[in-house]
Amino acid sequence: MKGIQINKIDENFHRSLGVNLPKPDLNHHEILVEVHYGGLNYADLMMCNGSYPHPKGYPLNAGIEFSGIVVKCGSEVQKFSVGDRVAGFSEDAGAFSEYLSVPEASVTKLIDEVSLEAGAAYYVQTTTAFHLLNTIGKVDASDIVLIHAIGGGVGLNLTQLAKHVGATVIGTVGTSGKEKRPLECGADQVLDRTKQEFTQEIQQKFGKSPVRLLIDSTGADILNESFDLMQNLGHVVSYGEASGKPYDNLWSQLVLRSLTFSRLHIGHIDHKSEDWLQAQNIIQEMIKNKKLKLFIEHTFALEDFNLAYQALDSRKISGKILIKLK
Repeated sequence: MKGIQINKIDENFHRSLGVNLPKPDLNHHEILVEVHYGGLNYADLMMCNGSYPHPKGYPLNAGIEFSGIVVKCGSEVQKFSVGDRVAGFSEDAGAFSEYLSVPEASVTKLIDEVSLEAGAAYYVQTTTAFHLLNTIGKVDASDIVLIHAIGGGVGLNLTQLAKHVGATVIGTVGTSGKEKRPLECGADQVLDRTKQEFTQEIQQKFGKSPVRLLIDSTGADILNESFDLMQNLGHVVSYGEASGKPYDNLWSQLVLRSLTFSRLHIGHIDHKSEDWLQAQNIIQEMIKNKKLKLFIEHTFALEDFNLAYQALDSRKISGKILIKLK
């Protein structure tokens, strides 16, 4: 079968496109999925350059997000049947391949109104956004929420989900032009960090320390500057470090305002838990009822993975990139 493999050669990383990989084996608790779409995420870029914080080892069959059709079930699989349409998250990667074997807990059945394209577009980004706001952040209608990288895929989902519960949403972008879509999704204020001092602009409009919940994927100086905006007893939730790891003064920043700090990787949530299952039901119903819009920016063929990689790495994309395998 064809897929994408990443190899480490000395200190460099090489992407092999459309290589022939062995068809995966299947254990008793796994299902075999014929993959139709893979979802490209910043985690994939980090795996390609060796900076991913949850090491997988190399050579690595690439891809963590997918949708497709179940073609075989292990002997102890209970919730799925051959022919089911599913979307899922592969903790061990391998999703950018024609076939993928995964534990049944790693996939969710798609309702009829959610297409395979939508399944691969929502699974990681929307699920991450939902748990950042609800499982970890406990967002409320009275909250002011600050979202960095609000114009990206997770940011657009965060905006819609936070506005759905009535929260006030402030966001920042690092690329001019990416403020347009979050504003269309209902954000109350979006600032371009390349042109504006975001802390001053937010304080002028909302007061000295208005933010109860900060959702951050940037780290480094952007995160550090944001602490001046936080209420006492506020909550900071990190899910990435696009600009670098949080500074070593993190403890002293938290102590100043009795803040709490969390770090989320959705692979650490129990996919069998009620929280996980309920989130999937809510998200799919919101897509069905058009209360949540998915922005699919581009769909690339497997052989054009390098173009997809470059598009996401440019940070100009405001939405989702898919890899089409069928």
